[in-house]
Amino acid sequence: MNEKIQDYVVAQTQKVVQFRQALTSESDRGCALFAAAYLDVCLSDLLYVSLVENKNIDKDLFEGTAPLSNFSSRIKLAYYLGLISRNCRRDLDIVRGIRNDFAHKPEIISFETQSIRDRCKNLSFSYQEKDADPRSHFTAAVMRVLSHIHIATLTTTPHSEKPDDTPSEEDKKEHRELIEKIVENAVRDPSVQEETNEEA
Repeated sequence: MNEKIQDYVVAQTQKVVQFRQALTSESDRGCALFAAAYLDVCLSDLLYVSLVENKNIDKDLFEGTAPLSNFSSRIKLAYYLGLISRNCRRDLDIVRGIRNDFAHKPEIISFETQSIRDRCKNLSFSYQEKDADPRSHFTAAVMRVLSHIHIATLTTTPHSEKPDDTPSEEDKKEHRELIEKIVENAVRDPSVQEETNEEA
């Protein structure tokens, strides 16, 4: 393991421990919101290291109303780039939906609320027993999804910017000459003229 990777692993391990401790101490609402926010940031990091490096990447893709400015679009792109599995995407979408319920529903809800309870029990990445409480399923799935994102971040190969393929003046000249020759041959070809007359 090279030094850069080792430093990353150490730093992420410390953050993950702090994150897990914070989830335990939070209210149900705080747990759901914090978990989704943390996964969103880590997913963004994964996309950053997977895409072409460019100083404008934040403005072009992640900020404001850019294509990757929200959790949902980041989940989709990570899946379609082959960075996360189908079930990982599914669990991330479930976490996102639970986050939205806690964030936007005015009534008091908890992990014991039936609609949230059912979704927590349906998380593929939870390692808890089936009869475990829904919050335990939620946090277990979040931690396991997080580990998959971190592994992908370490192992993904970034895309390289495509080399400049602007044609040279010589290439443009050759292309013009080729087109002129094709047109000239087409005009001289009797079969082409017959087809043109028939269409007329």
